[in-house]
Amino acid sequence: MAIHPTAIVSPDAHVDASVEIGPYTVIDSEVRLGAGCIIGPHVYITGWTTIGEHCCIHSGAVIGEAPQDVKYDGSRTFCEIGPGCIIREHVTIHRGTTPESTTKIGARCFFLASSHVAHNCVVGDEVTLINGALLAGHVTLGDRVTFGGQAAAHQFTRIGRLSMLAGDTSLTQDVPPFALTDRDGHIAGLNRVGMRRAGMSREEVADVREAYRRLYPPGRCTPEAVPDGVTTDAGRVVAEFVTQESKRGLTGRSRSLDRRRD
Repeated sequence: MAIHPTAIVSPDAHVDASVEIGPYTVIDSEVRLGAGCIIGPHVYITGWTTIGEHCCIHSGAVIGEAPQDVKYDGSRTFCEIGPGCIIREHVTIHRGTTPESTTKIGARCFFLASSHVAHNCVVGDEVTLINGALLAGHVTLGDRVTFGGQAAAHQFTRIGRLSMLAGDTSLTQDVPPFALTDRDGHIAGLNRVGMRRAGMSREEVADVREAYRRLYPPGRCTPEAVPDGVTTDAGRVVAEFVTQESKRGLTGRSRSLDRRRD
């Protein structure tokens, strides 16, 4: 274990022998750090926080701190971060707010500088938060979402897998899977590049496109109907997302879609 002499590591923390910890970092007693983690300088990891193997946390990050919620009463709550995550400078990730609840981050996520994950968020695998992205409490992100720089998501919003949100987006409603949004958080098209990179077949892409045409018919900006007749797993992902319980409702469709081909 390589721990800088200026770091403060609680003797009660569970730190794998292979972990590296930089100068002036503080690791509190209930923290668990998996094998191969590299913790940079001036990092604070606190609360009932578990960090998976081979994560890299850069300078100034604060992980597992108490939630920014006036209802929080000091109860035991958790923060869980999966393996292989990269957490850049001054990122903040807060633990849950209600007793025994958890903020959960998946595997191989990449959180760029100054992004924020609030209490009780659930973030899937391989999610990217660009610089300054802000997730309010209880936000859910599916796998491989890309969240644009300085974008912000309202409490309880859901963002489906492989969606890409524009920078400076102000998101107040749910975004279905595979979508691109404009800066108003409205559907501006499909994330074709992300779908291709994910190895989706032509049949899957066509099925998702048809599901969106049924959900957002030309000339109408609000969601109209649950997509039916889907034939692939990808199409079913869209159909299942829009039928799940939502506290915010589905976002609308950008009017610009009617002025160009999907």
